[in-house]
Amino acid sequence: MLPMSKTGDRAKHGRMALRDKFFQRLGPCGETMNRLFDLVSGLNFNMIDDKDRVMAFNRSNCENCNVRDEADFIGKNLYEIFPKALADVYSTRNREVRNSGRPIIEKTYSHAADRSTDIKIVSVFPLRDVKGKIIGTASINHALESGSDKPDWYRAIRAAVAHIDDHFREKLSIESLAHVSNMSASAFRRAFEKIMDTTPGAYITTIRINHARKLLTKTNKTISNIAEECGFYDQSHFTKAFIRLRRQSPGEYRRHHL
Repeated sequence: MLPMSKTGDRAKHGRMALRDKFFQRLGPCGETMNRLFDLVSGLNFNMIDDKDRVMAFNRSNCENCNVRDEADFIGKNLYEIFPKALADVYSTRNREVRNSGRPIIEKTYSHAADRSTDIKIVSVFPLRDVKGKIIGTASINHALESGSDKPDWYRAIRAAVAHIDDHFREKLSIESLAHVSNMSASAFRRAFEKIMDTTPGAYITTIRINHARKLLTKTNKTISNIAEECGFYDQSHFTKAFIRLRRQSPGEYRRHHL
């Protein structure tokens, strides 16, 4: 049996070879487009093949998802990378474009890859090989400008979401969030889940984990101190939540992103 590091290198090499074959099918414009978008900041770009595998992921998108470089994602299925709720959205969107051959142009979505409340303006285009067969999709997205009109659903829950963003370190109950939104607890829960595709509790945990990710990579604070600062009961609670959401421990995440 190969050592873990060699096995990982071998798997990575295989995934990059898969990407090379994909670009060969696209012709010279595919690689050119990939290089071009890699230089653009603030615009997230990716290419996904017809099996939901990532073939390109630009630097801006890597920063958005807090990964070191695109090699961490290349060749991996969307369901290996993102929580199911997000992967379902991305997969369905890409399949719609592949099947119809028609692009999605500047559509508003609330499903940001980092599970923040950022609204994204998304465009998805079919990718064709040199023979004209659709073999995947290319997507770009960027955050909605702060001065732009927000859709009604965003305004409806923004008070509660802003409260979570400002007070995620504290103990937050459904009742307190419903009060902020001027809704009953049951109505708030239904509205939140419909809009955010996740429960209020899961969203709070995600916001805490997102903040913890920044502290793990940008500070030397101990994992125990980070757990406390981000609103977790203790280090064990933090570690379990982190592994469930990110599929690796906080220590592993820190070492991977140094």
